[in-house]
Amino acid sequence: MMEVAYFCEWEKRPKSNHCPSIPLACAWSCRNLVAFTTDLKNEEDEKGTHDLIISHMVHIIDTEHPWDVYSIYSGHAEVITCLEWDQSGSRLLSADGDGQIKCWAMTDHLVNSWETSLGSAVDGDPIVALSWLHNGVKLALHVEMKFSRVKFSPSLTLLGGKPMEGWLAVTVSGLVTVSLLKPNGQLLTASESLCRLRVRVALADIAFTGGGNIVVAATDGSSSSPVQFYKVLASNDIEFFIITG
Repeated sequence: MMEVAYFCEWEKRPKSNHCPSIPLACAWSCRNLVAFTTDLKNEEDEKGTHDLIISHMVHIIDTEHPWDVYSIYSGHAEVITCLEWDQSGSRLLSADGDGQIKCWAMTDHLVNSWETSLGSAVDGDPIVALSWLHNGVKLALHVEMKFSRVKFSPSLTLLGGKPMEGWLAVTVSGLVTVSLLKPNGQLLTASESLCRLRVRVALADIAFTGGGNIVVAATDGSSSSPVQFYKVLASNDIEFFIITG
């Protein structure tokens, strides 16, 4: 049985300005930070014209202080389709219907201050699934044994076995794009089709195996179509990028 712990009321906004995102994107981090999206519309810009302007917002709340809401003007041109926290809970990915992916990070470790300096794009191709590369740290919860560390390998590693940072996304047209963050700050991005014949992907999900493999499940949304599974292989400098079904 579950019961409501608490609820928070939004600041009252004119109905003419409130434009909820459809579908709503939401993500919960290991730091108990919740990120979610809304859209706000403004019919008058700074120049005094009456062109309809829609701002795609990202809101972040700390569940221990839910009365404080930190709102970010994301800068996305289309509706935000995916939000994804990293394993540390301090960085957030946002992706939209135009194929733009942005990486948000705390400024000076402050929950109420966020900035973006990294991003990748698959222009004009909506993102349907998004995930950080796995860092090899996985915990299992057992009622009697409490927390135990499960043997798990990172998706990609640097020299010395240090896990490599980056993210993976799947688009509507069946593209998989991988972005890798090098130690020197350089961002490498490469894309590859899930299969030889490009197909429409309505739903997709990304998972990781204990051996460090990346698995993508995808379907076109039809009840008569099968769910396809693909294994994604990439090198830490993206010199090779292989997808097998």
